[in-house]
Amino acid sequence: MEQSALWAQLERVLDPELDESIVRLGFVRRLEQDGSSVRVVLRLPTYWCSPNFVYLMADGVRRVLTELPGIESVRVELEEHFASEEISSGVTSGRSFRELFPTEAQEELDELRYRFLVKGYASRLLVLVQALRSAGASDDELVESSLGQLEHTGDLAWLVLDDRRRGPVRGRIVERYLVRRAELGLPMLPESPLLLLADGQPIARERLTEELRRLRATVVNLRASTALCEALLHSRQQWWQSERKEVWR
Repeated sequence: MEQSALWAQLERVLDPELDESIVRLGFVRRLEQDGSSVRVVLRLPTYWCSPNFVYLMADGVRRVLTELPGIESVRVELEEHFASEEISSGVTSGRSFRELFPTEAQEELDELRYRFLVKGYASRLLVLVQALRSAGASDDELVESSLGQLEHTGDLAWLVLDDRRRGPVRGRIVERYLVRRAELGLPMLPESPLLLLADGQPIARERLTEELRRLRATVVNLRASTALCEALLHSRQQWWQSERKEVWR
C-alpha cells in the first residue's frame, strides 16, 4: 500500500469541532505501515482535550484506514493525553465510547457528532454562497437555483443558468458542501434547491440576509477555535522540542 493512499484516507478524518482535516491541522505525528497493519500516532493541542472529541477522531482514523484493501488492523496512539491508554487500546480493538467511558452516555456522543456535522455544514454553505456571489451570482439566482445547476469539473465549478454561467469557483468548495450535505441526509436530487438549511428547509429570498448573518456567526466561532487550536498545538510542539533538547544535553 502506497503511503500516499494512507495519507489521502487520513485527510478525510476531521476534528469534529473545527471541521478541518487532522492532517491539515498537524495532529498526525507518525504514520507507519507493516504489512497489513498500520500505526498512527496523534498529538492533540492540549493534554486535556475532551475524550469524546478524541474518540471521534481516533475511531475515524481506524474506520477510514480499514476501508483500504489489504489493511486488517489499525493501532491509533495518542501522545501526552490524559486518556491515551483507554482510547488507544479501546479504538484499536473496536470498542465503543460507552464501553470505554461507561459514565458518558452514547446518546450524548451521537448528539455531539451530529451537532458538529451541522456546524460544519453551516460553514461550508456560507463559503459556497460567498464564492458564488464573488463569481457574479445574484441572491435571486442563488435561491432559485437547483443542485443540478452546479457543474463540477475537476478543480473548478460553475453555477449554470439558462443562458450564462457564474464562476468559476474552486471545486473543493463545492465538493466539501456536497459531501457534508449528503452526510446529513439532505436531498441530493438534481432538482433539489441549491441552498438548504441543515433542517432541509430551502432558504427563502427574504430570509437570505438573516440566515447568512447567522451562518457568519457560526463560522467566526469556528475560525477563532481553529486559530486557538493551532496556536496551542504550535506552543506544545515547541515545548516538547525544548524538553527533548534538555534531556539529551
